[in-house]
Amino acid sequence: MNEVNKLIWPATGGVGSIDSAAWDRTAALAQETKNLEGKTVLTAAPAAEAYTNDIVTEALALLEADGVDTKGEGFAPVEVTLNEGGN
Repeated sequence: MNEVNKLIWPATGGVGSIDSAAWDRTAALAQETKNLEGKTVLTAAPAAEAYTNDIVTEALALLEADGVDTKGEGFAPVEVTLNEGGN
């Protein structure tokens, strides 16, 4: 989880917020890249209403009002030492 957290934090738009440029890149990739059978994940562009941060924005506002750090500004990964045998 320590390594996964490094992929999430800091979250400049707040955790769970979807960056519109990243959405566009992902949708384009899903429409253009063929799998081994020659098919794509998406056969058409997603509907305009498929992209929204409305619910996330409301949730982040509620959490921030309660003092929750939704952007990970205080995040620092913990130092992990891996030992042979898992000890």
